[in-house]
Amino acid sequence: GGGADRFALDDLARADTILDFAAGADQIALDSAVFGLPEGALAEGRFVLGNAAGDANDRLIYNAGTGKLFFDPDGSGAQAKVLIANFSAPEPALSATDFVVT
Repeated sequence: GGGADRFALDDLARADTILDFAAGADQIALDSAVFGLPEGALAEGRFVLGNAAGDANDRLIYNAGTGKLFFDPDGSGAQAKVLIANFSAPEPALSATDFVVT
């Protein structure tokens, strides 16, 4: 909707569809208990653009071309990434500052 919105992601079993995210204005709230991340602003090193984690610290992987957001529980380790959100077109230009851990 209009104004600043907060979209809560709190389930690894299903991917949410986000229709009207405005990067820089809206926020994505990640449940710390579900994602195993410390509360507060998401550390920049936990977010990466592309298709895969680049190192062991990466947890959120965003493909700006498809609008798919993945969570990877061990970064570049052996565990598979999990689709947690689909953003509708036009796909937003996400960055770590668009996330907060609650």
